[in-house]
This record gives sequence, structure tokens and C-alpha cells, in this order.
Amino acid sequence: MSGRGTRARGPGVRSFEALRWLARLEVAGIEPLGMALGFGWRTTYSHVERLAAAGLLVRAFDPDGSVVAITAAGRRAVEADRGDIRSGATHGSGLRHARAASWVAALLTLRDREWISDHELRGLDDWQIPVVWAGNRGRHRPDLGVVMTAEARVAVEVELSHKSPRRLRAILAGYEEAIVSGRVAGGLIYVSNRSDVLEAVKRAADRAGVPQQHFRTRDLGKVQAEVRRLTGERGVATRGQAAEARSSTTARTSRNPERPDGVDAREVLR
Repeated sequence: MSGRGTRARGPGVRSFEALRWLARLEVAGIEPLGMALGFGWRTTYSHVERLAAAGLLVRAFDPDGSVVAITAAGRRAVEADRGDIRSGATHGSGLRHARAASWVAALLTLRDREWISDHELRGLDDWQIPVVWAGNRGRHRPDLGVVMTAEARVAVEVELSHKSPRRLRAILAGYEEAIVSGRVAGGLIYVSNRSDVLEAVKRAADRAGVPQQHFRTRDLGKVQAEVRRLTGERGVATRGQAAEARSSTTARTSRNPERPDGVDAREVLR
């Protein structure tokens, strides 16, 4: 703080709260970041500007929604593991994928779900999905993991474009094994902004034998709408609590003989 009565110029407590959330994803859309933390848009941009000025994150502009990416200095500031922005994550398809995944993370955050990011999943062997493709054995990890209970974990895939049919079937065959074995007993959810991609995934999942009761698809637009709805409801609830508190205070002050003008006209029409 630069002094009493003036606004903080550097990152504050809530700024670092946002930075810690960002550190989990590495790259996130500015709008879902703010909504996940319960910020209004002005407050969100204020925190982003402060963190950027301190060199803790960088912004990447895009017509469909700008993103922010944590820097190596930002990771050190929140005591996260070392590293810098992934190559390709702040432009083109990498930017679009990161932004979409952050919308899913925002929804999980608002619903108080325990979730694990792609970045965090890299070191967790029990989340790695076995894949056999083109004669080679490999491993695949989901974009997000959700822990519903100790026994029920859900994998989330964000798919914004078509994979080759063979590659997609190989991944889904790996998920079929993971679901049946109980490692991802809660099932699998695919999220996309394209209906044709989701239809292709459904066909591939059926061919791979993924149990229907453990497989779901979700339109990204509906995820975004749900995040905005939940954020709006929380904002209304917060304003309602504040109004109730103001009403209680006004009732007390209006009965105070030392404050005959206890009602503030600015509050009446707010």
C-alpha cells in the first residue's frame, strides 16, 4: 500500500490468490479466472494489471477472449514448481485449448469440486492412460481430473478439433481399460465447442467399448453459461447479504438521536 486512503499499486492478497489458481493451469482465460475467484470484471483486470506490472504473468490478446500465463517469476512468488510458459500455449490452438480448459476449471471451482490440472497430473502415474497406437505403446493424460470420492475419479478431455480416428480410438480404448479397472471409475467427460467433434468422439467411444453409463459429452458454450450463471447468483447473494447488513445498520442509526439523518440517499436507489 502506498498510504492510507490510496489504492494498492502492487499485487495484494487477492492478486496472489488469483496467481495461485493460475499456477495450477499455467495459462487461463481472463474471464474464467476472474469468475472462479468471484471478481467483477474491473477487479479482475485490476489484479491482472498489477500482476503483469510485477512480472508475475503475461497477457496474450485474442478476439475470442484474452488469456494470461504465469511466468517463472510468478511460479516462484507462489512457491510453485519451477518452469516458464509452455511453448505454443499462448497463441493459436494452444491458446484456445488453454482458455477452454480454464472455463472447465472455473466451473469445477465454483462447484467446490476437487480438481487436478493437466500440469499437476504430469507427475501422477495413476492418472496416466495407456495408449497403443501405430504399433507403439505410450501414455496419455486427461486435461483435467476430478476427484469425486477416493474410489470415483473422473477424467475430463477438452477437444476443440478432430483427432485422427485411429488416434482417438486408441485413447478411448485406454480410457475403457482405466474405467473397467477402476482407476477412473467415475468415468469420462469430453468438452467441445463443436458438435461434430462431440459426435465423432461418441462414435469412437462406442467402438472402443467405453461403458455408456460412464461417458458424457458437454458443450463448451453450456459450461461457460453455467459459470456465468453461478457467478451471477453468487454476486446477487453477496449483494443481498450486504443490503441486509446495511438495512440493519440503518435501522440502528435511524434510532440514534445523534444521527437523525441516518439514511444515506445514495443507498436508497442502489
